[in-house]
Amino acid sequence: MIAYVLTAVGVLYLVRLYFAPEPKPIAGVYKQRGPRYNVKYCFFRLILWLRQRKNKQLESTTGQDAGYGVRSRGSPEEMDKAQDLPNIKDHPKAVDAVYFNAGNKDGYFFVAATARRQNNRVQTLLYLRTPDLGILQGSFMSESTNLEGSDPKSFAAGGLKMIPLEAMKEWKLTFKGKMLIVRTGQEVDVNFDLLWTAFTPYFDFDTDMSPVTMADAICRETWSRSYFDDLQRAHQTHYEQFGEITGRVNIEGHGNIDLNVSGVRDHSYGNIRDWKDLYRYAIQYCTLEDKTAVCLGLISMPRSLSRLLMGYVFHPDGQLDTVTWSSFELAELGEDGVPPKEFKAKFTAGGKMYNMKCTVVDYARFFIGDGKDARIFERFCDFEINGKKGWGISEWDYRNSKKFFADGENI
Repeated sequence: MIAYVLTAVGVLYLVRLYFAPEPKPIAGVYKQRGPRYNVKYCFFRLILWLRQRKNKQLESTTGQDAGYGVRSRGSPEEMDKAQDLPNIKDHPKAVDAVYFNAGNKDGYFFVAATARRQNNRVQTLLYLRTPDLGILQGSFMSESTNLEGSDPKSFAAGGLKMIPLEAMKEWKLTFKGKMLIVRTGQEVDVNFDLLWTAFTPYFDFDTDMSPVTMADAICRETWSRSYFDDLQRAHQTHYEQFGEITGRVNIEGHGNIDLNVSGVRDHSYGNIRDWKDLYRYAIQYCTLEDKTAVCLGLISMPRSLSRLLMGYVFHPDGQLDTVTWSSFELAELGEDGVPPKEFKAKFTAGGKMYNMKCTVVDYARFFIGDGKDARIFERFCDFEINGKKGWGISEWDYRNSKKFFADGENI
């Protein structure tokens, strides 16, 4: 008799759980934990565990099943080179992109990126900030970030070239061309030959993401066959690594600068990157005075992951801790289209609580996408984390819509 009662109670609970309504998304976008969240979370943690176990047993991989615990390539050498883009007919928005940012305590900052797209199109960024001149940007950015590649098999366009020298250890960054001093509008000749050298291991988002934050993001969403199709469709392999950029920069009329800055570089590749899929993101990269490297961010892609918390801490000895919780919320910061010039956030990594303060020293804004699909604010910042000083980049992206900007979609 007791067994029948317990069975009936269990069935009623499951029925009630099945029909319970989902809470409304915050700001109409960011999904909240619903009544079925705990059941989904336990199930998906098991799936991630099985995939991580599979990854450890793989000797090689084609990348077709990459992500969510499984790596995309069999070796660092295969990952850290220019990738072959897939057939344009099947994957017109495929991408292979590298990005570098760095800064130091004296107010010098550097940002460079090339995203290889189909038909030899390369979305290209270049910024240099000095305390005396302020921000310099690649002159080509005044017209568009979409350039014709100067070498179809390399990360090169607009006079900028980024060359891997040794997988996950060294890259060469060169440039020869015009840059604009934003403050004065003066165009000057700039050339540099820089060396990027890693001082942390690399963080592979396919395999190193915290299962806590990944499962949390997926289990907030409404599950269906089409949802998981969108999730698989949106996947890109992405990995990051902190290092130092050193070398000489020559600026016409202003002499030479011996640059020594620290920050992150990343590499992303996949079958699709559509900037319209992104609603917002806000990612902070920081190097502390003792060479601790920190990443903290939130990404919102409403079709697949409306609130994905990501981040990690590399300690000076190379130990890695992944971020598992943060007070940082997109809905509470910059949802009006104006990124805050200063903010504080708490986060946990490796069981330790961190208190971050980010203060913007300067910033630049650019558009990116097939047209002007997204506005990105590249913010050059000072940081303080648990009393230690640091510096780095805070990058905030917005879909270029009228929800955020009065002139959105019309420029």
